[in-house]
Amino acid sequence: MNKVFHLLPNPQLNAPIFFDLREQGAPDYVLGGVGVDPSLRPQTSFELGPLLVGPVDGTELQRFQQLMQMEGQVLQPTRMMYDRLYACERLAVGHASSNPVLRDLALKLFNSYQQAGEWIGLAH
Repeated sequence: MNKVFHLLPNPQLNAPIFFDLREQGAPDYVLGGVGVDPSLRPQTSFELGPLLVGPVDGTELQRFQQLMQMEGQVLQPTRMMYDRLYACERLAVGHASSNPVLRDLALKLFNSYQQAGEWIGLAH
């Protein structure tokens, strides 16, 4: 008959939700009476990181949307992340605004797209 092994938590030790496995001294889990390396134990949480990754900062796009709304213009910040033609057109509208803050932000965002190589191959 084959033995079945299970990871069993050691009830004497309470692992915190966030922990650094490199600093753990004794193993918190045992497998068949033998301590298991802490790096192999189940983790209770992890960090996902940014959900949207794009050529520009999302908070700047949100600010751009607010400023455009104040000028009576509609803007979809999420679409600005993946639709280059839409982004270029909206930035041009923002740059043509009479609001100097909006113009400066439009230019800053345009340069961010430019540095990320987003305008390469985009026909005007």
